Amino acid sequence: MSHPMLFQIEHEGRMLRGIPLSVDRIAQVLALEESCFPDPWSEQLFRQEARPEPHRWNLLLMDGEDLAAYAISWVVSGETHLLNFAVRPDLQGRGLGRRFLRWLMEAARKAGDTVFLLEVRASNDRARGLYESEGLKTVTHRDGYYPDTGEKALVMMAFLQNPEEKP
Repeated sequence: MSHPMLFQIEHEGRMLRGIPLSVDRIAQVLALEESCFPDPWSEQLFRQEARPEPHRWNLLLMDGEDLAAYAISWVVSGETHLLNFAVRPDLQGRGLGRRFLRWLMEAARKAGDTVFLLEVRASNDRARGLYESEGLKTVTHRDGYYPDTGEKALVMMAFLQNPEEKP
């Protein structure tokens, strides 16, 4: 089964639509990336991710023509690896990130993936709290992962087919 590229998520009485990442939306993605992260991905990296490849599952969540959130993921050997996840700052803390993350995890599970994993800055308490509340567990860390500060990343994982299993 393939991973869905078109979808809708209800948020605060509005229907937001999910679409694939495309080159014509890169400027919006870069603006959101720069507003959310101290060491943002480059335009070149997003352009590379916008190229269709079987392992890429890169989605934008649109509020009309405005970008509300995005998820950059790779799917390899039945594992979804969430590489980059951002929600517009004015929408953070209002449940949209949680709804989007839940949708991603459920869509990955339905597509037959067995594992969902990501890296997060050790100091990003807000994101870690979201991920933990959705069943992801810290399984290891990567020292010096973030080049801007040398901060370590926590590797978090959840089993999708048997969520009661402990990573």
